[in-house]
Amino acid sequence: MLNIEDKIAIGELIARFAHCSDYGDWVGLEALFTEDVVTEMEGIPLRYEGIVAQIAHARESDAQTAGKNRHYNFNLYVEEQNGEVVARYMFANVNAGSVPMKAQIVTSGTMRDTVRKTSEGWKIARRYVTFDQSFQLDF
Repeated sequence: MLNIEDKIAIGELIARFAHCSDYGDWVGLEALFTEDVVTEMEGIPLRYEGIVAQIAHARESDAQTAGKNRHYNFNLYVEEQNGEVVARYMFANVNAGSVPMKAQIVTSGTMRDTVRKTSEGWKIARRYVTFDQSFQLDF
């Protein structure tokens, strides 16, 4: 059974993902995933398997936004489901840009992260993204 400390640690894991990804801390980002991590996106045929693929995707997002990609996560809840621990939350992905009043919401949706407790703490093992908008990714 999950305790409050687990739930706080999982919430911080999700927050660390945003900070590491958005500010180019690739070493810190690597530490947040299990070796066998998989990311899938509803309606998009891309699939990122393993830590190397996760980091490559984050680096490409960073490059495409000139370091101004921002992830905002909210309405998090954590539950045990069929023997796994799942963190569910909503997100808004924003290109912050470099001009005040010109930031742009790129997309929004929901995330479902299956997380696993390891000897190093909680890590993301599987991520499933559902977008509110319909579009194609090419990286």
